[in-house]
Amino acid sequence: MTAAPDYLSTTFQYRRPRKSANSRRGHQISTTNRTKVTRLPKRSRQLPLALQFLLLVQKSSTTLTCGLVAITLAVYGWTVYAPTLWSREFSKLKTLQRDERQLVSTNETIKHKMAQKAEQPGSGLTQPNPNQSLFVPPADSPKIEVRVNAHSPEEEPLLADSFVSY
Repeated sequence: MTAAPDYLSTTFQYRRPRKSANSRRGHQISTTNRTKVTRLPKRSRQLPLALQFLLLVQKSSTTLTCGLVAITLAVYGWTVYAPTLWSREFSKLKTLQRDERQLVSTNETIKHKMAQKAEQPGSGLTQPNPNQSLFVPPADSPKIEVRVNAHSPEEEPLLADSFVSY
């Protein structure tokens, strides 16, 4: 028990307590045991080189481990999220394809009914006749002139010698 004598020999400096309600009533605390605090000798903060190396390895491996865990969680999340997203989009595609088939069949049904009504004698429609066709002449379009310029070596190059940005 070598620590006990060192502990007992260390004394503390007490501050004078503030006067409280108890001290006004005659209860005073005596502060006659005032002594100085002894300071311990300063230790060297320099750690051995092997211990410094081990601490560096520990810090770098901790950082590397945290980075790998973050990457692993991101990859795992993507492997869970990507199939879910794909299945959702695939179901949307199937729904759109079904709707397209329904629209095509409805459109063809309407065309068929219109053709049947056109064939009836009282519909007022006639068979197409090439003699009754109208032909519209094409509109006059303005002619665009294109000039071909041959670049001579005397002209400035298109690219500047130095970069404009960065």
